[in-house]
Parts: sequence; C-alpha cells; structure tokens
Amino acid sequence: MTWVIGRAGPFGHAVGLSDIRVTLQNGKEVDCLQKIYNIAPGLALGFAGSVKIGFEVVEQISASLNSKPNVRWNPVYIAEWLLIGTRELFNTFPKKFRDGGCELILLSAHPKDNDGAAPWARCYVYRFQAPEFKPLLANSAEIVSIGSGEKKAKYIKVLQSLENDFGMFKLEIGMKGGSALGLMVSVTSAIKKMPTKGISTHLHVCIVGRDETKLGKNDITGQERPKDNFIMPEVATNMEELRELLSHYGMSKSAIEQARC
Repeated sequence: MTWVIGRAGPFGHAVGLSDIRVTLQNGKEVDCLQKIYNIAPGLALGFAGSVKIGFEVVEQISASLNSKPNVRWNPVYIAEWLLIGTRELFNTFPKKFRDGGCELILLSAHPKDNDGAAPWARCYVYRFQAPEFKPLLANSAEIVSIGSGEKKAKYIKVLQSLENDFGMFKLEIGMKGGSALGLMVSVTSAIKKMPTKGISTHLHVCIVGRDETKLGKNDITGQERPKDNFIMPEVATNMEELRELLSHYGMSKSAIEQARC
C-alpha cells in the first residue's frame, strides 16, 4: 500500500509527496521504499502498486528521456507517450506482478509556457492506472493522489481543505518552495493524528520546477531530546537495494519481488 500526492502549482512548480511503506507477500509492512523520482529536467514520476513494475517503469522512462540530455520535454507530449510505452511494458510482466497493479503520477513544469500572465512556469500533474494508463490531468491547484490513501476518506478531507487553504501558500512569499513545505507539514501532521494501515508517516517531498527538481524528507532533527527526532530510515531505489534491505526478513528473492506499495 502507498500514498503519493501531487499538485500543479501555483508559483511555477509542481509538488509531490510520497510515503515509503512497502507490503510484503506475507502481509508484513516495512518502511524502506522511495516511490518518487526525478526522471528528466522538469519531470518527476511516482508509482504505486507492484514495486517491481514501478521500478522498471521509472528506469525505462528515465533512460529514454535522458538519452537526449539537451531536450526539454513538453509534459503534454510526455503524458501521451507515457500511455503507450507504459502499457506495452506492463503487459510484458507475468500475471503475478500485474495482479499487483500499477498507478503512476507525473509531476511537471513546462519548459516554455507560463501560467497565464504570471512569470511562473505552467505546471501539470497527470495520473495513470493499469491496464490502459490513460492520462488523467488534474485541474489547476487540485490536490490528487494515487495508491491506498486515495481511498481513505479522512485523508481526502484533509487534501480538500488544503486546496482552499490560501494561508499556506503565503509561505511562498518568504521562501521559494515554501508552499510545498507547508503542504508536507500539513499532511505529515494529518497522518500522525490519523495513522492508517499501509501508509507511513515518513514522506519524501518533491518540488519540480522549470530549472530544477528537489527531493527532500520530512525529517525532524536537532531536538533537545534525541527521542523527539524523526529521521527517515534507509530506503531502496531499485530492486537490488530492496532485496538487500529485506534479506534479513528471511524471504526469498521471488517473494520480495512480489512486494506491493
């Protein structure tokens, strides 16, 4: 199970949040997985469902886009291209992996187009779901999600309230990317107050802009009492790292590869 959240703008960047929990074949849950990645300038991709398929999708798309390092991709084109390529890739996997499903969220900032008369990049957030992977474009400033959190009514209410919380976006005035950090703090607080099976309190925050993409964590350090620190454990960014992190649980390679998020 997992929860990956995305929002297109405002202020010239798309924002993504993702937890780090993975569910093993025996039902055990472990916080050890990065689910959102910078795949090219102005583009980031998050996944939910089969971990093996998710990693493969990220690797294949990133390799293809970065084979042309000087190209700045139009996210509208990428959304249509991703539909075809991911659908074909998904269908190459055996049924036992396809049964884990696959959902994707694409965060992007247009390399040239601005958001109306504003000087900021126009941003897009698309969602995709197996087996068709038809792109679903989020409305401007709409907060959307994929994974198990999408079905949790209590979290949906939190996201809906944040969509209208303009006070949070005043943080942008004091610091570029401040609104993204405000969203992260709000969601972290909501998850801690209302813990749900399958969703971790540890989050990655991804800020996608025209010029750069930043990936951070909701860690809390430097507290007077060490026990008050909140630090993300080591996370896997590919199947090899995941097998190494989970090897001490006594599970076979095959069982680990069928992990879901």
